Amino acid sequence: MLGERLLLDCPADLYWQMTEALVHYESKAYLITLMKTFLVRLKSGSAGLSDAPFCRLAAGFNEVERQKVALLILPELGQPQQVEELFAAMGIPKGREQMVYLVRVDTLPCLFLLLRSLRYIEHDRGEVLKVARQLMKRGTGGSFNLASIIKVAFGLEELTGTFSLRLQPYQIARLEQSYEAFCQSVG
Repeated sequence: MLGERLLLDCPADLYWQMTEALVHYESKAYLITLMKTFLVRLKSGSAGLSDAPFCRLAAGFNEVERQKVALLILPELGQPQQVEELFAAMGIPKGREQMVYLVRVDTLPCLFLLLRSLRYIEHDRGEVLKVARQLMKRGTGGSFNLASIIKVAFGLEELTGTFSLRLQPYQIARLEQSYEAFCQSVG
């Protein structure tokens, strides 16, 4: 009732006052319900990832809360900039720390940022190979295509599979720099 009715229709300042108070009072009971309400408000434009109250809440999340909220919100974000904004609000640094979340979400913005994040660990061939295999195991078109890109980008000849996406090494840099180019190739 609270998340599905009362907090959806109230003014933004009241919504954030109630959300902050309830999360601080009993996070386990209210956090996910209130974050679902936040998602609805986010989609309608009545809340934002850069709202100061959201940033205050996100900065105070423990690891379990951070994981639950990230995995709830990430699939709903339509642009890489929004994903980066969420990570910034939660204090999740680029590289390996973000990859933990990105590898679990099969959306184009997350896959794009996962490819970019792999550059932070490119010296760890085993870890890059592990990520590519996780993507292949998921088996969706986007994740399998990203595994194919990773194979070429990082020279992973030991990564075997039947890849329909065939790219040359010179094409990879464009995919890492341009979200639109990435979407055309992967999506």
